[in-house]
Amino acid sequence: MAEERIRRKNLWSRLGNIKKQQEWLRAAEKLGLKVDGGGGKGSHWAIRNRDYPINDIRSLIATVPANLYKQANQNVFKQLLAAGLVEDDIWQALGML
Repeated sequence: MAEERIRRKNLWSRLGNIKKQQEWLRAAEKLGLKVDGGGGKGSHWAIRNRDYPINDIRSLIATVPANLYKQANQNVFKQLLAAGLVEDDIWQALGML
Protein backbone atom coordinates (compact mmCIF):
# COMPACT_ATOMS: atom_id res chain seq x y z
CA MET A 1 0.00 0.00 0.00
CA ALA A 2 1.34 3.42 -0.93
CA GLU A 3 2.11 5.93 1.79
CA GLU A 4 -0.43 8.70 1.23
CA ARG A 5 1.33 11.35 3.31
CA ILE A 6 4.31 11.33 0.93
CA ARG A 7 4.15 13.72 -2.01
CA ARG A 8 7.54 12.92 -3.53
CA LYS A 9 7.03 9.26 -4.45
CA ASN A 10 10.18 9.21 -6.60
CA LEU A 11 12.29 9.98 -3.52
CA TRP A 12 10.25 7.65 -1.30
CA SER A 13 11.16 4.72 -3.56
CA ARG A 14 14.87 5.62 -3.19
CA LEU A 15 14.96 5.41 0.61
CA GLY A 16 16.56 1.99 0.27
CA ASN A 17 19.73 3.82 -0.84
CA ILE A 18 20.34 4.98 2.73
CA LYS A 19 22.73 2.38 4.08
CA LYS A 20 24.40 4.08 7.02
CA GLN A 21 22.89 4.97 10.35
CA GLN A 22 25.05 8.09 10.33
CA GLU A 23 23.04 9.52 7.41
CA TRP A 24 19.90 9.63 9.57
CA LEU A 25 21.78 11.03 12.54
CA ARG A 26 23.28 13.88 10.49
CA ALA A 27 19.87 14.62 8.98
CA ALA A 28 18.29 14.74 12.45
CA GLU A 29 20.89 17.23 13.62
CA LYS A 30 20.28 19.39 10.54
CA LEU A 31 16.58 19.35 11.45
CA GLY A 32 17.40 20.65 14.94
CA LEU A 33 16.73 17.34 16.69
CA LYS A 34 18.88 15.62 19.28
CA VAL A 35 20.58 12.28 18.68
CA ASP A 36 21.20 9.97 21.60
CA GLY A 37 22.68 6.51 22.07
CA GLY A 38 25.39 4.46 20.49
CA GLY A 39 26.82 3.00 23.65
CA GLY A 40 28.47 0.18 21.72
CA LYS A 41 29.27 -1.01 18.22
CA GLY A 42 26.16 -1.73 16.20
CA SER A 43 23.72 -0.30 18.71
CA HIS A 44 20.59 1.68 17.94
CA TRP A 45 20.43 5.46 18.22
CA ALA A 46 17.45 7.58 19.17
CA ILE A 47 16.26 10.77 17.50
CA ARG A 48 14.71 13.01 20.12
CA ASN A 49 12.78 16.24 20.46
CA ARG A 50 14.89 18.85 22.27
CA ASP A 51 11.79 20.30 23.95
CA TYR A 52 11.57 17.40 26.42
CA PRO A 53 14.09 15.91 28.86
CA ILE A 54 15.78 12.74 27.69
CA ASN A 55 14.02 10.64 30.34
CA ASP A 56 10.58 11.81 29.12
CA ILE A 57 8.99 9.36 26.69
CA ARG A 58 7.59 12.32 24.70
CA SER A 59 11.14 13.18 23.63
CA LEU A 60 11.50 10.00 21.54
CA ILE A 61 10.71 10.57 17.86
CA ALA A 62 12.40 7.60 16.19
CA THR A 63 14.87 4.79 16.79
CA VAL A 64 17.46 4.27 14.06
CA PRO A 65 18.73 0.68 13.88
CA ALA A 66 22.33 -0.14 13.00
CA ASN A 67 21.32 -2.30 10.04
CA LEU A 68 19.24 -0.27 7.62
CA TYR A 69 17.04 -1.43 4.78
CA LYS A 70 14.26 0.23 2.79
CA GLN A 71 11.40 -0.54 5.19
CA ALA A 72 13.41 0.57 8.24
CA ASN A 73 14.23 3.85 6.48
CA GLN A 74 10.59 4.34 5.57
CA ASN A 75 9.59 3.81 9.20
CA VAL A 76 12.07 6.42 10.42
CA PHE A 77 10.82 8.84 7.76
CA LYS A 78 7.18 8.29 8.81
CA GLN A 79 8.07 8.86 12.46
CA LEU A 80 9.70 12.18 11.57
CA LEU A 81 6.56 13.18 9.67
CA ALA A 82 4.38 12.16 12.63
CA ALA A 83 6.51 14.41 14.85
CA GLY A 84 5.42 17.36 12.72
CA LEU A 85 8.42 17.80 10.45
CA VAL A 86 7.84 18.96 6.88
CA GLU A 87 8.48 16.37 4.17
CA ASP A 88 10.70 18.61 2.03
CA ASP A 89 12.78 19.56 5.07
CA ILE A 90 13.47 15.87 5.73
CA TRP A 91 14.45 15.27 2.10
CA GLN A 92 16.78 18.27 2.18
CA ALA A 93 18.39 17.12 5.44
CA LEU A 94 19.01 13.73 3.83
CA GLY A 95 20.57 15.44 0.81
CA MET A 96 18.01 13.97 -1.55
CA LEU A 97 16.33 17.22 -2.59
